[in-house]
Amino acid sequence: MAQEEQLVFGPTIEGLFVRGLKDKVPPALVNQLKELGLDLTKPILPAYPRTTVNAAVLLTAKTLYPNDSLSDAFYKVGQHVSIGAFSTVLGSATLRLVKLVRPTRALQRIARTFRTTNNYMTVALRELAPTDWELELFPSNDQPSYMQAVIEDVMKIAGAKNLKVETVNHDKANERCTYRVRWS
Repeated sequence: MAQEEQLVFGPTIEGLFVRGLKDKVPPALVNQLKELGLDLTKPILPAYPRTTVNAAVLLTAKTLYPNDSLSDAFYKVGQHVSIGAFSTVLGSATLRLVKLVRPTRALQRIARTFRTTNNYMTVALRELAPTDWELELFPSNDQPSYMQAVIEDVMKIAGAKNLKVETVNHDKANERCTYRVRWS
């Protein structure tokens, strides 16, 4: 049996590139993204190969934040994910819900939401204490700071105080990343 192609769904691309980064993508980058297979001048497709999206995010991070470390550049691009995602129809409904629930419920919602952005990611949550959790992503991308920014943004919106999100394990070879999420 052939392995299913790993795909990132169109609304994820729309949230980041069309809405989140809307006026920040210069024409030269638009052309480079098109060469990679992500044509922002046409309607967003239902899905894109994971390899195309990873290459597009890497190129975007390096282009928009050339003076930053790769980790910092990915973090900054990751901050645009929630901005863009929350401006979509589904995202705005999710945003209203996140604002109403406590941080623990928001973290559980993040786990479910991550799974709806593509057809390949598994997410595991483990409670260490009521305000201390581990969130594991598999497969993860090469730069944990990207998803760290997304997790932080959502948790702040949910009212998490004294929030700390850190990467506790990044197994690049096996594409696993575990984050520790704590707040008071």
